[in-house]
Amino acid sequence: MAEHVPSSALRPPQSALASASTSGSEHVLANREICRSSSLEVIRDNLGAYYYPARVETLSRAADLSTSLLSAVRLNYTTLGFLRFGSETMVDPGALGAYHVNVPVSGRIASECGDRQVVAVPGTGAVFTPRDHTVLPWWSDDSAQICIKISKAAVETELEALLGHPVAGDVRFDLGVDLTTPTAASWLGVVRLLIDEVDRPGGLLERSATHREHLEKLLINGLLHLQNHDYLDALLSPEPPARPRTVKRVIDLIETNPEANYTISDLARHAGVGARRLQISFQEALNTSPTGYLRKVKLEHARQDLLTGDESVMTVAYRWGFNHAGRFSTYYRQTYGESPSDTARRSRGF
Repeated sequence: MAEHVPSSALRPPQSALASASTSGSEHVLANREICRSSSLEVIRDNLGAYYYPARVETLSRAADLSTSLLSAVRLNYTTLGFLRFGSETMVDPGALGAYHVNVPVSGRIASECGDRQVVAVPGTGAVFTPRDHTVLPWWSDDSAQICIKISKAAVETELEALLGHPVAGDVRFDLGVDLTTPTAASWLGVVRLLIDEVDRPGGLLERSATHREHLEKLLINGLLHLQNHDYLDALLSPEPPARPRTVKRVIDLIETNPEANYTISDLARHAGVGARRLQISFQEALNTSPTGYLRKVKLEHARQDLLTGDESVMTVAYRWGFNHAGRFSTYYRQTYGESPSDTARRSRGF
């Protein structure tokens, strides 16, 4: 089997996920452990329950699964997991019925989807499509992967919103994905954030379905912009600006529900145009982006609450959709020249 591995893939990627090597893998979804040091039958059954029914076989007579580990969590549109066998293994799930991304963190995994082949290593991942036969004929004994299953409907709905028109059939991604680029680093940052959040007991994802859905959509949107596929050129190509009424439609939505965490695809879907077309329109009409305008409106409401109320800064921030205290403070200071806490103290006469 030919190995389509760029030279850069032989070096571990400089990303947060690179720390999830065999020695550090206990920290990946540590609170979502499904099975450990289990028999092949137990691993196979759990893979079928969380991902896909598959033929799973060890390739060594002296197979040792004592270091095997499967952690996984099922969300609205995605299933996130970590898988290590600890022994040379073959996995054959066939046609997946979903899109799927494997992010290797150690070892080497031969990966096939239809007639395409790649050897996945740290720095080179694999993106699988729903209808082609998928098989991983060889996992090295030291290999481990982050495994991301993504709903077929979610990927295609997101792409249609970004393009502003329906897509016909499956999105055909290239199989091998270079995870050492700056674009990949951004996407891996979203993956890490989502993994950290789902593994945090009592975190925002447990309290807010909206926050969970927002992060999942960011992951899907990022994949569509990261990996080559048959719609990528159309997604990235410049388009003529939308008519002013399209901009007004989005402004009306934002002004009506300023607390919502709309993504660019949400706004484009509401406007009935592609995301890039909407961005160009906003830039020409208002000299800002749709998400920049949304943030401006959120900040205005947050400032008004800080000036007139006695709630904590974080209570106000969360109300208006700012889920990261540091970013809220940064945006606020850039806009108003003072920190949110300074505004709150001033309003109370301190």
